[in-house]
Amino acid sequence: MAPMQIKLRNAIGALKDQTSISLAKVSSTGIPDLDVAILKATSHEEVPMEEKYVQEVLHLTSYSRSHVIACVAGIGRRLSKTRTWIVAIKSLMLAHRLLRDGDPSFEAELRLSARSRGMRILNVSDFRDESESNGWDYSAFIQAYGRYLDERLDSCSMGGLLAATKPKPNQHRSSNNNYSASSKHYEYSDSSYYNDGYLSRDPEEEQKKKEPKVKAVKDMRADELMENFVIFQHLLERVLACRPSGIAKVNRLVNIALYPVVRESFLLYMDIRDGLAILHDAFFDMEPRECSRAFDIYTRAAKQIDELIAFYSFCKALGVCRTTEYPVVEKISAETLEVMDDF
Repeated sequence: MAPMQIKLRNAIGALKDQTSISLAKVSSTGIPDLDVAILKATSHEEVPMEEKYVQEVLHLTSYSRSHVIACVAGIGRRLSKTRTWIVAIKSLMLAHRLLRDGDPSFEAELRLSARSRGMRILNVSDFRDESESNGWDYSAFIQAYGRYLDERLDSCSMGGLLAATKPKPNQHRSSNNNYSASSKHYEYSDSSYYNDGYLSRDPEEEQKKKEPKVKAVKDMRADELMENFVIFQHLLERVLACRPSGIAKVNRLVNIALYPVVRESFLLYMDIRDGLAILHDAFFDMEPRECSRAFDIYTRAAKQIDELIAFYSFCKALGVCRTTEYPVVEKISAETLEVMDDF
């Protein structure tokens, strides 16, 4: 895009943001403070979300169910109306932060919207940005990212993602509004904003957990694991689909959005690794039908793990997460598959 076009796009975007903010402030519906914070966090400016606005949204949605409902509606409107990739990706990033760090009722409200009202707010598979020549590169990533977040809602009912450290309800309430004084920009190579149970920076908080929120994969029986393993593998497909291409792969906003997806994939891989070990140990004592199902799982896992290794190499080259944070991914050998197939 030519410099003059960029200036024009930025000017139009800033005007749209200011108009939307002004309307939100005088609107008789909704919650003005929350609507304004969402609009400012998801501005048209091609820079990372300002942390102070993200923290304000986290803070305001900790008050009541009505604030959470308004937040889900606000993000939904932002995603459905925009045809600008910058606004769309920031809206998904804001939703992701709320899923990770926000009140649990935000995730519950998204699920309720999907199940009772048929509104898959985060599924933006029809999003297109046709305003620039490279719009498809960004649109493709946004579609994949939205599908991942949407699938994540249905998949986070077991294993490491649900067991990850999440804030307690109302932890963002503060009479002093500390988020304004301590805000700073979020960098995708800095894990200080996230505490996901893997490489946790807060061991004291880990010790406060008296009991796990969910049954760990390594504690599941082989029969119940086989019923649920397809969920893990399907979510991993969504992770692998988030690999950006073209100009999008070197864009800072895209890399920031990719960062928490990669970190969550660490937990997902650990669940898959533990599950495969359980199935392998039980394989030779299974009935023929169960053996066939377990072998199918292993065959698919072997292909996915090869793709995951390539995906991690790609992300390391982009500088997404520190190299030392990545788990050692264990390939499934051809000999293992041959032995299982012969049996």
